[in-house]
Amino acid sequence: MIRLLFFFILLLPMTLSVQAARLELADTLVLLASSRGQVSPFERALTLPAGDTRLLVRFDSPLDPGSTNESQGRVRSAPLLLTLTLPASGTLKLTTPPLADSRAIRHFATHPNLRLETPEGSHPLSATTLPRSQDSLMTDYQALLARYDAPARAAITPPSATLAQPATTPGAVPVDPELQRRYLAADEAQRKAFLRWALAL
Repeated sequence: MIRLLFFFILLLPMTLSVQAARLELADTLVLLASSRGQVSPFERALTLPAGDTRLLVRFDSPLDPGSTNESQGRVRSAPLLLTLTLPASGTLKLTTPPLADSRAIRHFATHPNLRLETPEGSHPLSATTLPRSQDSLMTDYQALLARYDAPARAAITPPSATLAQPATTPGAVPVDPELQRRYLAADEAQRKAFLRWALAL
């Protein structure tokens, strides 16, 4: 009996430590980064411990939500920075309001108003829209989030962009992974030299 009680006491902290909430994302939201570690943009749900979590997400929707071939193209927002305070358990969902037509979709991409659905109801969620200049094919979103996740959050100013590129288009050529790796590993002087060479300046 004493041995069984001792075993239960040993297991109790481990049982408590795995308590976590499940956060689901609407189909039109893409997960870019999480303060809790590396994530995949294909993840539709996260299991997160209680407390504050910071996320970078993006709104990404076809212009015609009823179309299957996306003939009208897609609309993507700039990265959105969110801070969530999660409970120790339960399921929550990050959602958008109903967007019935292309006009509503375009407006939402530039003026997002996300909502958090909890067992108690739906609540508006404040999001910070990051500058487009910080959003490119080569952006390391985990590193970008880390800049905003500094201890002195009250005094945060937007970090300077390392690379300014226009938003990608559906017909853009995919980036060579090796070229991207080398660029991200380069220091600031090497990046500037590369850009001068690439732009033939």
